[in-house]
Amino acid sequence: MVWPTVCLFTDSKNPSGVGEHMLALADELKTRCSILFMCPATEQGRRFLARADAMGLESLAVRLDKGHQARLMDIFKRRKPDIFHVHAGIGWEGLSSAAIARMAGVPIVLRTEHLPYLLTNPGQRARYRRGLAHLDHIICVSAAARDSFIKTGVPPSLMSVVRNGIPETIEVCGRETARVKLGMAAETPVLLTIGRLTEQKNHRLLIEAIPAVLEQAPNTQVLLVGTGPLESALRRAVRARKLHETVRFLGQRDDVPDLMAAADVFVLPSRFEGHPLVVLEAMRAGLPVIATNVCGTAEAVQDGRTGLLLTSGDPAALAGALRLMLAQPAWARRLGAEGRKRARRHFGAARMASQTLDLYCELLGARSKPSQDLSSSLSMVST
Repeated sequence: MVWPTVCLFTDSKNPSGVGEHMLALADELKTRCSILFMCPATEQGRRFLARADAMGLESLAVRLDKGHQARLMDIFKRRKPDIFHVHAGIGWEGLSSAAIARMAGVPIVLRTEHLPYLLTNPGQRARYRRGLAHLDHIICVSAAARDSFIKTGVPPSLMSVVRNGIPETIEVCGRETARVKLGMAAETPVLLTIGRLTEQKNHRLLIEAIPAVLEQAPNTQVLLVGTGPLESALRRAVRARKLHETVRFLGQRDDVPDLMAAADVFVLPSRFEGHPLVVLEAMRAGLPVIATNVCGTAEAVQDGRTGLLLTSGDPAALAGALRLMLAQPAWARRLGAEGRKRARRHFGAARMASQTLDLYCELLGARSKPSQDLSSSLSMVST
């Protein structure tokens, strides 16, 4: 069988989980597809491009300037990919690129939505609806995310669910070594959260919950991994609550598996998610997860079996869950062990790639040419 040529693309300036997903997918598909990995030449994007190069993938930096559309058109005409696969962190991303791919004659154009439908601006919502004309299919990373798009009028027949997957094994140092690297004693309770410092991840909720946790476990350490626009505000909030000796801002890290080896509990207090990779990584590491019961997360974490799911925006509930988890370490370890089994059974990258490849082949086998005037449609999507 001749496998397809696939362009994996995002124009997200901070690919984050989108970039991790794309790399995991590409790594699994690279022996069965010819892959071109494309993302912006931003600071974070360049890290993903470098990792793609290290994996032996062909990569291409995207410059998001006035010449962006013309360069994309040239790439499509020269490379002639079978599939253009857009990965979008939010609905406004990747719309014009999909239109260009269609106008260039790429046989299959699809996109993966990594978040639920979040568009509220009427112009953005209308632009998204127009952009559907250029797509053969939409993948959502969770059933809840898919349902949010269907509620806005996206045809169910256009959508599939392929839940996120992560590599089943990864190199990691042991707990003792990880703790030594962090300068932490073996008996110190350690809470870990990972994510961009944005409103979405709602780190303020965790900061508000910490004082109640310290009443029970005063030596607790909280590790915040990530960077983002709220870092200064969050640091001020920590100082205002006199938590500067408890909360450690670790910034962007390349040793996340080691940090998970050092932790006792993983916390994700997000306002919304799609199907968070970091939760799957924590489960793979055998960590119990305490998270808000939001889109996607609830499809990974089983409440009371692999972790605890809480109502979003309730610091007292979060503090209570953290206190309970730290007070019963044997129970917490059992939750983590069940989470590891669940991650291996249901959320492997190989499964994700196999389902995606099946969809590629199905779409290629059933492809049809659009009948509308693509030049005029491109103008509509771009405005």
